This record gives sequence, C-alpha cells and structure tokens, in this order.
Amino acid sequence: MRPSDPIPAAIQSRLTALQADGRLSAWSLIVSFMGDAMAPRGGVAPSGALQALMARLGIGHGAVRTALSRLAADGWIERSREGRNSFYRLSAGVTETVLIAERRIYAASSLLPASTPRCLVIAPAPQPEAVLDALDALGALQLASEAWLCFAAADSLPTALRQSGATLADAPGLHPGASMRAEMARARQGFEMARLLEAYRPVAAALEAGPAPSPEDAMALRCLLIHEWRRLALRLLPIPADLVQPDDPEPETRALVAAIYARLLAPSETWLDAHAALQAGPLPPPDARLGARFGAV
Repeated sequence: MRPSDPIPAAIQSRLTALQADGRLSAWSLIVSFMGDAMAPRGGVAPSGALQALMARLGIGHGAVRTALSRLAADGWIERSREGRNSFYRLSAGVTETVLIAERRIYAASSLLPASTPRCLVIAPAPQPEAVLDALDALGALQLASEAWLCFAAADSLPTALRQSGATLADAPGLHPGASMRAEMARARQGFEMARLLEAYRPVAAALEAGPAPSPEDAMALRCLLIHEWRRLALRLLPIPADLVQPDDPEPETRALVAAIYARLLAPSETWLDAHAALQAGPLPPPDARLGARFGAV
C-alpha cells in the first residue's frame, strides 16, 4: 500500500483502532454485514463472500468458522447447503429485532418531535426488577438513583410503573440544568460520537477528493463504518428536538456517516454482485430499504 492510497490506509487505521479497543469480533462484523449488505439483497450470503470480506478485514478462516458456529448455536443465523456450498441468512426469529435496529441505525435523525410529552418518574429504592425493565424499555434517562425522565405522557406509562408505588408527574415545561445536561450527554454517547466523527472526517475528505475506492475496499470500509456506527446508534438515547444541546455531536456524526455511506454504496454493491452470487444465479436487486437509508428518499 502506498501513502497515496488513503482508503486502504483508512481501513487499516480503523482495524487497528478496533483491535486496540477489543471491539473487532468476527461474529459482530458478520452480523453487521448480514444486516447491512445482505438483508436488502435477499438476505442470503454464500460462505465464499463472507470469507473473502472477513479476510480483507484481517480475520482468518478459522475465526470466521468459529463465529458462524456460535451465531448458529445462539439462534442468530441459519445455514443451508447446496452441493458443496454453504449459505447463511439471519434467522427468522431475529427478523423483528433486526428491523427495529435498522430503523435506528439508518434514520435521518434520532431526535423526537419537540411536541413529545415528557414526565418524571420517582421510584424509591430498591426498585423492583419489573420497574427497572419498564424504564429500560422506555429508554428513560436516569437523573438520580431514584429519578428518571421518560419521553411519554404519565398516563401512558406501563402498568409496572403505575402500580409500583412510583410517583409519575408530567413535566411539559422541563428545562435541563447542568446535572441533567451531563447525564443527557452521556446517554447521547457524546464522547464516542465525537471520537467517531474525528476518526472518519479524513475518510470523507479522501472519498470527496477521489479516486473512487475499489469495490473490495468500498465493501470493507462500508462494513467497518456500519459496524462502528451501529454500536453507537443502538445505544443512543432519542430525545425531543427542543432538548438537544448545541454541542451534541450526533447530528454532525450521523450526517458524516450518511455521506460516506452514499459514496461507498455503488462500488460496494458492485463487489456484492461479483462475490455474493447464489448457486441458482445472481443476487436479487436491492429492495427499497437500501435507497431509503439515512433519509435518502
């Protein structure tokens, strides 16, 4: 690789960073690839395509086989065989989970309408497990050991909260103070968002300046980008638009991810056409979800 090859250099840089953080697992990369690249193209990935992409990402055949076995044992993927070829798809049992995740990963924004109601929940310790589970499912922001902010009307909260002895109070005119802003920045993944933004700005600049990356590099970088972005997008707390702080890095980070993704899409799809063909013929064309990602339509 020459110094003038910015995209391969960017791929290696992100691989090194993920390895250093212990976040470069074969099974997670495979799930990212299956959900991002294969789901809109019929959902079936031949083992050869998986092995080729993982090899480009520095993951050996043995590690890929182990990861596929683990994913199958855990119910995430299903395997079929045609002759000597193996094919993989995400299991039917995780389809709804994947679709819910997709809506958050590829949304144009994480922000809720400013008109979204909000309420405070005061639940004295020790909180029953059902209460904690309900708050977690709501995406509630914990403000203190016994206080949470929920983005819903008090009378719409689950029964587990309304019958637990907790105090529920609508707070339509809420104005975050310093402590709440700090908790919100943490729940909004502020530090991680800023770090991802810094890491991928040079990638966006290189793609803007050209030349276009090779299909193989485009697919590898697309997989890494979504692998890193998915982790943040699924942990990001959605909040009403009027509560977002001026220094919140999520809008800029999401816009950068969307711009890079758009640049990588065509060459990476070319790679799929060449490497992920099925025994019965080529992959089906992408469905409408692919073109709508990040609010593209």
